[in-house]
Formats: sequence, structure tokens, C-alpha cells
Amino acid sequence: MIAVRARLFVFTLAMVGLAGSGTVGMAQTSTEADAEAQAGAEGFRVVSGDGAFVLRLRGDLYADARFFPGTTGPAGAERFFLRRVRPRLQGRVYERFAFSIRSDFGIGGPEIDDAFVEARFAPALQLRMGRFKVPVGLETLSSTTGLMHVERGFPAGLVPGRDVGVMLSGTAGTERLRYAVGLFNGTPGASEPGADVDDAKEGAGRLFATPFAGTGGVLDGLGVGVAGTVGAVTGTATTPALTGVSTTGRQSFFRYADGVRADGQRWRVAPQARMYSGPVELLAEYTVVSETVRRGPATETLTHRAWQASAAAVLTGEDARKGAVAPRDPFGAERAAGAIELGARVHGATLDDEAFSRFAAPTAASQATAWGLTLSWYPNALVRFMLGVERTTFEGTETSPDPEAETLLLTRMQIAF
Repeated sequence: MIAVRARLFVFTLAMVGLAGSGTVGMAQTSTEADAEAQAGAEGFRVVSGDGAFVLRLRGDLYADARFFPGTTGPAGAERFFLRRVRPRLQGRVYERFAFSIRSDFGIGGPEIDDAFVEARFAPALQLRMGRFKVPVGLETLSSTTGLMHVERGFPAGLVPGRDVGVMLSGTAGTERLRYAVGLFNGTPGASEPGADVDDAKEGAGRLFATPFAGTGGVLDGLGVGVAGTVGAVTGTATTPALTGVSTTGRQSFFRYADGVRADGQRWRVAPQARMYSGPVELLAEYTVVSETVRRGPATETLTHRAWQASAAAVLTGEDARKGAVAPRDPFGAERAAGAIELGARVHGATLDDEAFSRFAAPTAASQATAWGLTLSWYPNALVRFMLGVERTTFEGTETSPDPEAETLLLTRMQIAF
């Protein structure tokens, strides 16, 4: 583990060094002027004189604290930790070709988050290949920088996060319709990312429409869509390739019993909607996953569901937007107030009754419902402080009592550029 961290760190330093020396290499390709190094709110970058070559250095750093007041949690659950430590290199070559490389040294790391090459033939046709986010969950596709809450809701546990594959995407009409369709190795969900256990592949697709964009009306920021996956998967004893669901405090409340593995078709459907209107942001999504599982000679097709409804309002009046709130009066030398945002959420997950008691672990809950509040302060567009509280209740099964409710307190200090 230490050796892997060292190699990733050396690789990152080497790439940063290349970015810093870009005035030498890139200037040779410029026809009129030397390359120019720039620094600003969008990070650090080197641009060739003709603009055909761009290299950007970006990064995220999230320092978190997690506590469970009044809750009996597992040892080590309450702690300070680095949730994400992600340096990123992005580039554009000859205008139509781009790449992104991002590693993560935070919790669960080190690992490669993104590593892909993209060809931009036209707005309606872009080809991407490598490791990146599978186009399914609305909140999963959203950058962590601009999430309404410290952690994503239950639907994110039922959809794939990042996977290796190939994808076509683009916009149609007046850019009010965006599509994405891809073929991937296939991952069970956020609980087991990147696990390719067989030769079968998984198809994924998404349509997302913003029918009133550019009209200037109250529905200007409305977007609705539907996404899904379909494929087959055969798990192994060491990598069962099964869906698992955790709370916002990252404590698992449903998992399969030992010896259970995926063995057959798996599909997902995820209707979703989002709206920005002045200082208000709304989000709703519903996700269904069906998977065939096996334990010894017994097989069963199980269907699990998750949903969420979230809302946030910027109390200081700035516009809500995708990415991060930009304070009207940043906190700095003038010590202005910055921007303050208040978010609220209710979300839940229901597991198939047929999972109990043959396939689910003895301590698994059959249902979870949670509500939470998050207060955010943006001293500027790059830095954010977050304080969240969430209460989760569970339902047991016919043979087991309701698990203890979870009360969670989360804090975060983040910088993202």
C-alpha cells in the first residue's frame, strides 16, 4: 500500500512538473507566440500561443469529521479523516481531443478515479474511452464539489459509480436534450467499484432534457431524464459482485450472506429530475435495481429500490448553480459575509422481501428512511465549510427486530479548484 501511494505521488509530481515547464514544450508547437501559464479560480493551466494545446492542473481536498451522538456504532466509525484528496490533470490536444487523469489519496485510496481520452467530433458526437462515471444516477453524475449534502443519498448505492468502458454522448436540437450510451465492464454499485469478474459487459444509457432552457421563465432551470443499465454478471467467491447499501455515515445496513453471489441478468432504471430557480435548487430521483443471485443451488431474482428528494436555498440570495455557489461578496481582505446555503433531504431504501432470510445477512435491515439538514458557508467560490445532521431509522424483518436508529453529525472543510 505504501509503495502504491509513493508511485502515485511521484507520478502526480512528475505531471505537475510537466505543467510548470509547459512554456518550453508547448511553445515549440505554437505558430505565433510562446505558451502562457495562467492561474485563477479554475485552477492552473498552460496554454499554447495558438490555443490548440491546453494543460490544466486541478485538485480537490475534503477534510471530514464524522460522529454518531447517542448511537452505538462500530469501533472506529467516529473519526477525523480525509474523504477525498484528488489531484487532476486535464488537457486538450489539437482542439478536438481531450484527456483527464485523476487519482484519489483519500479514504479507500490510493486509486485512479478518472483516466480517459475523449474525441470531440461535434456537439452531438463525442467519443470517450477509459475509466469514468457511468451515465446513470443524477446525483452520482454531479460533482462532489456542488452536492447539497456532505454525502450522496441512498439511490447512489444502487447505481454504478466509475467503470472502464466506452461511451458516445452529445447534445441534440438546441442543446436541450443530452444523451449518453456506453458499454462497460459492469460494476455492482458504489459498494464494489471497478470489480470486473467475468467476460460479460453492461450497457448503460441516459437521456436528459432541459425543455425550457434559455426561455428566461420560471422553468428555465428544469431538467428531467431517465437512465438505466442492462447486462449479465457472474460473481465469484472472492468478488460476489452484489449490491450493498450504506447509510450517509457509511455504515452498511444491508448486505448479502456469505456464499451469495450474482448469477444472471441485472438491470437498473433511474428516472430523475432537477431544477434551479434563482437561489433554490431541487433534486428528485428514484432507482430500481433487479439482480439474480445464487446461494448454493438456490437462485432468486431480487428487486431493490431507493429514492430521494432534496432541496437547498442560498440564504444570502446568490443563484444556485451546478458546481458551487459563487458568493456575491467573498470573504477575504474585506471580510464580507460570503454565501450561506441551507439544504434539506429525505431519502429511503427498500430491499426485496425475498432476500430474507435465505440470501441476506442475519443483521440486514429490510428498509431504511432518513432525513437530514446541511448548512454550508462559501467564503469564496473555491472553499466550502459544511455542517450536516441526519437521522436514519430502520425496519427489521419478521425474524429480526428493528436495528437501532442512527444519528449522524458530519462536518467538512473543502477546497476545490
